[in-house]
Amino acid sequence: MSKRSNHEGSINKYGNRYRVQLMIEGKRVQKYADTRKEAAEILDDLRMEYRETGRVIKRDIKLQELAAKWIDDKKTNWSSSTVEHYWNPFKLHLLPLLADKPISKINDPIFLNDLFNKELPGVTTYGIKQTHKALSNCFEWAVGRKLLTSNMCKGGRQGYFSLPKHEKKSKPELTPVELDLLKEAIAGSKQVTLFTLLAASGMRVSEALGLSEADINMNDNTLTIRHQLKIENGIRYLDKTKSRNTRVIQVGQSIIDMLLIKMGNNEKLRSELEDRQIEWQPSVSCNCCSNKSFQMVFLTQAGSPLDYHNLRSRDWSKMISSSSINVSLTLHDLRHIYASTALVKGYDVVTVSKHLGHANPSITLEIYAQYIKPPNQREMAEEIAEIFTR
Repeated sequence: MSKRSNHEGSINKYGNRYRVQLMIEGKRVQKYADTRKEAAEILDDLRMEYRETGRVIKRDIKLQELAAKWIDDKKTNWSSSTVEHYWNPFKLHLLPLLADKPISKINDPIFLNDLFNKELPGVTTYGIKQTHKALSNCFEWAVGRKLLTSNMCKGGRQGYFSLPKHEKKSKPELTPVELDLLKEAIAGSKQVTLFTLLAASGMRVSEALGLSEADINMNDNTLTIRHQLKIENGIRYLDKTKSRNTRVIQVGQSIIDMLLIKMGNNEKLRSELEDRQIEWQPSVSCNCCSNKSFQMVFLTQAGSPLDYHNLRSRDWSKMISSSSINVSLTLHDLRHIYASTALVKGYDVVTVSKHLGHANPSITLEIYAQYIKPPNQREMAEEIAEIFTR
C-alpha cells in the first residue's frame, strides 16, 4: 500500500485495479484507475480541484449521459431549430467517437486540442467550429450543475488550444454572359416563378417556401416575410424567420405578375386534383405567431407544399447540370446573386440588408463589402468643400 501525506489521500491495490481515496470535510471520495501512475495523477487532480474550488465532483459521468441531460434541459427553452443546431454535432461527430468517455478525460486542453485538430477527419473547419461550440455549451451547463468544476472547452477562444481556421467560401460572381445563361435556365425550369423570386428579392429559400397568399400585397407590390417553412419528423409547419423578425420588402411589378399567375395556376391544379379525387392540401399550420393555417404559394403537382430537399435535387440541381453555366451554383447562391447585383448597381447597404433580413447592416457589410462601389474621392472632397467654404 502506498500512501500520500496525512489527510491528503491514499492509493490502494484493489483487485486488479488501484483505488484512490481522498477525505474531503469528513467525507471519503473514491475513484479507480488501471495503473498506479494513473491513480497518482487522479489523486493529484482531486487535491488540486479541491484547493481551487473547495469541492470535488463525486461522480464522473460519461459524455453520452451528460449530453442527454443537457439537451433534455435545453429543449424546454430552445426552439426546435436551435436544439437541432446544437445536437447535430453531438449526433454526427462527438457521440460516435466519445460516447463512453468520462467527461473528466475529455475536459482537458491537450485532449481537446487533439480532438478538434486531429480526431475529426473529414469534418470541415466550419463543422469543427460548430462542434466546439456545442461541446462548450454542454460543458458550461455541466459546470452550473456541479457535474464539472470548470469548462476547459471554452478555452478554444482563450488560448488553451487552437481551432482550425475556417476559410469562408467565396460568393459566386457571375459575368453578364453567365447571368444571361442563368436567366435562360431559370426561364425553362418548372420552378421559374420561385427561382426568379429568390434571385430578385434576396429571400432565403425557406422563407420563399413559407410564403402564403396572405403575405402578398397587390396594392403596393410588397411581400410580408414572417415565416419559414420547416419539416420535422415528416410534419410541415411554419416557424419564425431566421432573424426572428417580420419584414416587409418591395418587389417589382413583374414579380407580382408572376405570383398572380402562379396563384391562378394553383386554382387550376386544385380543380384537376378534385376531379381526380385527390385531396388538396396546400395549407400549413403556424406555431409561432398564430394558431391558424396559411395557404402556401409554391406547391407540388400533388397540391402540397414544396419540400426543400426535393426542390434542390429534382429541380435546381437538374436545371444547373443541364445548362451551359460553368459556375458551380447552389440554390442558396441566388440570395448572394441578389445581394451582389444590388450592391454593384450602387444601392445602399442598409436597404439591401433590410431586404436580406440581416439583423444588422454590419453583417451585410462584412459579407458583401467587396461588391460596394467606392465613391469618387476627388468628387466627394470637392463637393463637401463647396458646402463649407461657399
